[in-house]
Amino acid sequence: MTSPKESGTTPGTITAGYWLVVAGAALWVLAAIYQLSNKQALVDAVKSRTTDTALTPEMIESSATVTLVVVLVVSVVLAALAVWFAVKVKAGTKKSRTGLMITVLLNLFFQMIGNGYAITPALIAMAGLVLFYFRQSTEYLSEREQLT
Repeated sequence: MTSPKESGTTPGTITAGYWLVVAGAALWVLAAIYQLSNKQALVDAVKSRTTDTALTPEMIESSATVTLVVVLVVSVVLAALAVWFAVKVKAGTKKSRTGLMITVLLNLFFQMIGNGYAITPALIAMAGLVLFYFRQSTEYLSEREQLT
């Protein structure tokens, strides 16, 4: 492994962390698409379990559609932010780790509420975030920060 002190070399922890964040973000968007494509199963489950006569089948279906579209949109926005911050960290911006951490934690919290399928991809992205905080990554980012 090369030393982060050599100019032009990116440590393996930065590269691996970047790809884990990108893979996690892509997978959590795919999980939201999968959940949206299985909307009818969700609607059928709610219809079979509801005892409230005020809820019509149309209300259940429209609520499920709106909820799943919101989950998809928020997942796409958070994935785009996470990838953007990961690109900035890979380029050597140390401050972007904090933005990435906030984005990944918000996504994890959101996915726990809205999309259980995307918890594992969110944890994959979190593993990439952890790699950005390893000593080798921190030394590289500190050096890059001093150069600018």
